[in-house]
Amino acid sequence: MALRCLLRQYQGLRLSPQHIRCFSSAPSIYDRMVQITVVDVYGQRHVLRALTGHTLVDVLQEHSELLGSEEVTESPEGRGVVECVVSVPNEFLGQIPQTKDYLQQLRQITPSVTSNCRLGSKIILTKEMNDMQVAMHEVYPWRTI
Repeated sequence: MALRCLLRQYQGLRLSPQHIRCFSSAPSIYDRMVQITVVDVYGQRHVLRALTGHTLVDVLQEHSELLGSEEVTESPEGRGVVECVVSVPNEFLGQIPQTKDYLQQLRQITPSVTSNCRLGSKIILTKEMNDMQVAMHEVYPWRTI
């Protein structure tokens, strides 16, 4: 009954464009979010959300209470820099740049290097990497943070 009365009151009104509230079409934070599945060294899967433009090692360090800190190690590049080693699926290998000495850097951090291994600091997340799955590699225990 109350809805009918309210409808009758507003039927005679003519709304001008200044009364209509327009919503912004600007991109929101959700447009920049990427979902990544991380398989830790124990085989457990963790679904993480991150923003595009961040590096994978930053995302893993932010979620260290979930993953544990043993997957992140000191980087051979210098002090205070952290690094991790992950295996990336073949379809994403072309999106990750390689440096000339990346194999040497990988061997300094992890005992097992495969063709799909990449450094986490070199993986900059993009929208195309949404729903990517990566597997963590063991790092040398004396170099963990």
